[in-house]
Amino acid sequence: MGSRLRISVIATAVAIAALTPTPAIAAEFSSCWVTKSVDRYGIIQTVTRCRVSGGNVIDYASDKDVPATLYPQTGTDITGQCWYYTSAVTSYVILAQFADGSADIGFDPDPGSPGGPIVVGPTLPRCSSEPIPASDLTADAWNYVIQYIHPPPTPELSPKPGDGVTGLATYVGVPIPDQHNAQISSGASTLDIYIEVSAVVVSWGDGESDSYPATSTALAGYPDGFASHIYETKDEGAPITVDYDWTARWRIVGGTWDFLAVPNTTTSVDYPVAEIVSDLLG
Repeated sequence: MGSRLRISVIATAVAIAALTPTPAIAAEFSSCWVTKSVDRYGIIQTVTRCRVSGGNVIDYASDKDVPATLYPQTGTDITGQCWYYTSAVTSYVILAQFADGSADIGFDPDPGSPGGPIVVGPTLPRCSSEPIPASDLTADAWNYVIQYIHPPPTPELSPKPGDGVTGLATYVGVPIPDQHNAQISSGASTLDIYIEVSAVVVSWGDGESDSYPATSTALAGYPDGFASHIYETKDEGAPITVDYDWTARWRIVGGTWDFLAVPNTTTSVDYPVAEIVSDLLG
């Protein structure tokens, strides 16, 4: 009986050791998940199975045996949403891990900022088959914002193009888009999105440029608006350029806001400026 037990223990130790081949140094792993494996002795083992980036699958006895620094990532496998490890640096952190491998996952794009990571959603199980990574939260927020921000300004000029003259104020009127709030899903997370035109920038074409608050009062046009300019010299083709200066920010619900560097949307209108010449007779 004692010899049989000893043989069984030795066989188990050999089986676990066989799960951990020595790969090339500095291997990169696209994903590591947990699964069951039957060794050549018929013993069922829970193993960490890793996909080498662009290559083969290798089994390890545990996460600690993977020869790389691993970072949590979220994704989906055949059972649904889950979390797994990757050797690529991510903004995810494990807030709490439980005996069954499930974990509370947080998102922390700036570890140096106050507040710490934000929980991305419900507790996620550990992936048990090869996962597909979830899309990046910032990318999802960016895609939503860019799809929303598409109409450029539609300025109304007074006097109209072709009638501008020196010494007479030219007014620009611009409609201001409403502030926009939305919630979107990104993997296991729900994101808040906020978009607004924070200012309207007018370049008058003669080297002068002004920024105006994005209000219907300021951009009302002639005669009550603030956006006006007096040309001092004539120009046969001075373009007036009007920019919506956008502010866009996003956050995981309950977290801190993160801003997106959204480009301005622009409209240019050729605006020739004539000169009034007095003709004194007598």
